[in-house]
Amino acid sequence: MIKKAILSFIFLCFLLYLNSEKISFSIDYLGLNVATVEMKYESINSQHNITVAAKSSALIDLFTYSLDNTYVVRVDRNLKPIVYNKVIRQKNFQETSITLYDFESQEARYFDSISQNSHVYKILDDTRDFFSALYYLRTLDLRENHIISIDVAGKIVLLEIRFLDTENIRTQIGNVTTNKIEISFKHFDNKRKFNSDMLTNNLWAEENKLYFWFTDDQRQIPVRSHYIVKRMNVYWNIKKYDEK
Repeated sequence: MIKKAILSFIFLCFLLYLNSEKISFSIDYLGLNVATVEMKYESINSQHNITVAAKSSALIDLFTYSLDNTYVVRVDRNLKPIVYNKVIRQKNFQETSITLYDFESQEARYFDSISQNSHVYKILDDTRDFFSALYYLRTLDLRENHIISIDVAGKIVLLEIRFLDTENIRTQIGNVTTNKIEISFKHFDNKRKFNSDMLTNNLWAEENKLYFWFTDDQRQIPVRSHYIVKRMNVYWNIKKYDEK
């Protein structure tokens, strides 16, 4: 318990005194680059933002579902979401939404200005969106098992996190020692989620698996992920890492 608290404190201090951190990923399927993701953390005047831009490759734009999505999450000092803005531009689906999180009442309020749909729904004390959950994972001792909850378009899903192994892998930022974890999904409630984007909210079926490789250092940078979705294998591979 003491070790976990120390690790969390060290990483949170690292983030709070970091002006910005930027991670670039390629998303690969069947050996092809299908999309790129740019993820940035910024701390400006005690305000902490996670901004993510995801864009499909030119090849995918021609033959399948294109996407050009932006996600901006304002988080508190504990990496809990306060305001979550999404601008989704996918083939056959558009969304410009805002979600406000109130952890005192354990409620989230969602509104999409395109469809005019609005929802108020219950959350848990540790509920995060996909991206703030990813940053929060980096504060944990990944060699221990954990359970956290995420908001999947109005539906609460539990992530069961299990340490698998320490592996040395080759990446575009060099050869790194990593901690590999497995994430399983368990539905907390029987609610149906509302329509949302394919990148963050359509992957969380209980039969799916997600694997992450984080660097084995105080930054715990996510350098690789592997989704197994209905027998399809989708990989995120780091391309570049910058910090200031």
